[in-house]
Amino acid sequence: MKWIELIRVRSSEATLRAALPTLAEQIRELESSRPDVETLFLQHALYDGDLAVVAIWQTDSPAAKTREGLLVAESLAGLGTVDHAVWIPTSELSNTPRRI
Repeated sequence: MKWIELIRVRSSEATLRAALPTLAEQIRELESSRPDVETLFLQHALYDGDLAVVAIWQTDSPAAKTREGLLVAESLAGLGTVDHAVWIPTSELSNTPRRI
């Protein structure tokens, strides 16, 4: 099954710029230790102080906040307000979620 763990922080541009090298290293370690995850960073198009870390999981495990995601969220909590959510794909033809 494929699902997404999205961890977003709202901070200031300067704070995020200073923290990005450490965060990038943490994410590289996550990807190297877990072959079932792909990660990426997203920057808000309008607010320079918003950053999201996206983990795209391809596992047989049910969608849930992972230990790795919780560690990233904890790291980001020192920078600003954090939102940590889990998303699953839905069928385009239906209003009910479908698991891939």
